[in-house]
Amino acid sequence: MNYRSLERGKTISVVLVAALLASLGLGPNVFAAVTHAQGVWETWTSESYFMTPRESFQLRTFYEDMPTRRWLLVVDGGDENCDLSVLRVKGEELLYYKIDESRHEVSIPWGEGEELIMVLTNRNNEGAFVVSLMGPPREQNLASYSYSVNRALEAYATGQRLKAQDLCRKALLENPDDGVAKVLLAGFMRESNHLDEAEVMIQDAMKNPLPPDMRVLAKELERELKTLQAPLPKTIVEGLAKAESALVEDRPQEALEVCDDLLNGEQQFSGPSRAQLHILRGRALEALDRNFEAVDAYTQALNFNRSKSAQALAYYHMGNLFLKMDNLVQAEGAFTIAIKFGLPTGLDVQARESLQLVDDRRTRDR
Repeated sequence: MNYRSLERGKTISVVLVAALLASLGLGPNVFAAVTHAQGVWETWTSESYFMTPRESFQLRTFYEDMPTRRWLLVVDGGDENCDLSVLRVKGEELLYYKIDESRHEVSIPWGEGEELIMVLTNRNNEGAFVVSLMGPPREQNLASYSYSVNRALEAYATGQRLKAQDLCRKALLENPDDGVAKVLLAGFMRESNHLDEAEVMIQDAMKNPLPPDMRVLAKELERELKTLQAPLPKTIVEGLAKAESALVEDRPQEALEVCDDLLNGEQQFSGPSRAQLHILRGRALEALDRNFEAVDAYTQALNFNRSKSAQALAYYHMGNLFLKMDNLVQAEGAFTIAIKFGLPTGLDVQARESLQLVDDRRTRDR
């Protein structure tokens, strides 16, 4: 077997962008922008090889050649066919194997430290084969982290929040010092209202080397956690507990009166406190079958607290209400937003089940 190596291209300077999506409340919506526009690829490296019949050779590509989250390997033989196999060195994972094709196109998920070996074998006629490494336009290129973190970013971009969390945990099993994975997990924990765990995770993340922009995000999250963990006024804590107990004990009218007394009183509450009261008020109104007033209460909650975790909770209750009212289109929209913004794990599962129920009912109604 002849051995030839693809000329190592110059390492492209990648601008490190924010890696927490807007639904984590920390800057640019990177998760939503994980992939570039469909079909927009740019040639990063291209070589032409003249091959005799049955000739084979290897091409080796390193992360430094393609510092991006995903890229395309394209082999074009024109009128001549060839065989191609692509092996990820880490784990000896076979990514692709096809024979007797004139054109091969392979999508490569990528991450720091990755390395590929490609074996190209000509068929029966001599010919020229063009091997191209295609990536997103350089000005649109996003920072590449570890393989599992990159896959987590892509999973979240497609609405698979729980899978994204699992992939971040996998990244930490692979490398306990992966600071980027820790920052992302801290964001997930914050959105699930596990504030103490998020604080521990973010403090641990900041002990490790972090890309500059990721360190900025970590500090923003640290400041936000301190704000969220600040104690609520005693009056609001007692009122919330009283209203919650009344709802649990099926006394919605009492819960409604508690919320109204606090909201109409002279004491000034912060926006987040008012949002919590409006959500409880909405639940009480819903239990009293005053549905349109309940919708208004949840809308008020959205106005008083712009954090994604609070908005997710309001949309979750709104989705349940719309489902009860048999308004399937609005229920679907509310549950979808709630999941996207990030619910606690238990509610996330319930919201997904409700969303499937909505989809099943809409399918039956068609």
